Amino acid sequence: MKKKLYVTRAIKLLSFGLLLVLAVLFLQKYPLSNFDDNDNRLRMDGYYLEDKDSLDVVMLGSSEMYSGVIAAKLYEDHGITSFPYATSSSTAGAMKTQIKEIQRTQNPKLIVVEINAFLYGTDNETKESSLRGYIDNVPMSANKFDYIQTVIEPDDRAEYFFPIIKYHGVWNDYPKPLDRCLTMMHQEMRGYTYLRGFKTNANIFKATDKVLNAKLPRDDSTLALDKRYEPKLREFLQYLGDEKIENVLFMRMPHLVTKQTYNRFKRGNEAGRIIQEAGFDFINLERDEELMSLPAEYYYNVDHFNINGAEKLTEKVGNILTEKYHVEKAKLTDKQAAEWQESVDFYHDFYAYVNDQMAKNHKPKGMRETDSVIKDVRNFAAKNK
Repeated sequence: MKKKLYVTRAIKLLSFGLLLVLAVLFLQKYPLSNFDDNDNRLRMDGYYLEDKDSLDVVMLGSSEMYSGVIAAKLYEDHGITSFPYATSSSTAGAMKTQIKEIQRTQNPKLIVVEINAFLYGTDNETKESSLRGYIDNVPMSANKFDYIQTVIEPDDRAEYFFPIIKYHGVWNDYPKPLDRCLTMMHQEMRGYTYLRGFKTNANIFKATDKVLNAKLPRDDSTLALDKRYEPKLREFLQYLGDEKIENVLFMRMPHLVTKQTYNRFKRGNEAGRIIQEAGFDFINLERDEELMSLPAEYYYNVDHFNINGAEKLTEKVGNILTEKYHVEKAKLTDKQAAEWQESVDFYHDFYAYVNDQMAKNHKPKGMRETDSVIKDVRNFAAKNK
């Protein structure tokens, strides 16, 4: 009798423990998740929703990638499937893990790496928001475990393995996080995202400082990388060489370069020299005549194109991918093709809506794929057909 009682109690305790674990996992993935203003959470979740081995190109880097290259337009113009595996201010120390995760989940014809992570003049490697913007949003795997064990200080690791420890106070922010929480649930039920990671800002930038862009295509000045970043770049290049990862193209995206950011431009030239010396291709679009001739009105701030600038950049990148690197159209199932066409159709409505918002000169606001923005886009499209 006692034995039966002990077994019953053990089963109840195990059941309670299992329910507790499931509850914690649910809470830290949805209601108590870190839905930051850059929507790193939604974008990374969207990447992991993509069917395995279905992406032709993965764009690795920081905000220049997810605000500059429009996946739906690349698909419409060239039939190429792509996604930005990118988070705001992504760190150089995350690059190796990011490559491993891309290889674990996709088999892209090309990985395009934006070099911003190596060009800082200040310490971005220990900045908590930059670290968490990426690793908080990666599903648990051996790669994530190794990253936390290698990069994060021992006393802080528990908060990275179990983000609910860090973000339990998000309850106090509700109902503000509800839109993003529901968005993630809905995109997971749908199985894909409409904008495939793209995010922009409804703003037309007005430059107040002198812009140096016109002279930069002919400027080959260099400046040594910060002592924190040159070793990381060389270590990353060594890793790619040792692992024989050859389908990598390094790229520098355009910015509005002023006197304050000119040193970063020169570090970009130096990084390109190091990359090419290591035997990898590097394309510096900060020295592209066409893109660097675009006025400030094509940007939403000094570092990012608005949607009209992103259209120009995507055209340029698309031509590079197809003409120089011979990336061919994706071979998709009927279901995948229909989903990508839905992304194209939604992007057209999104483009019109964002330009309408910019024309009205409203206070700049982020344009992201949340449920509320999707609703606004569809309402706008319905009224303007």
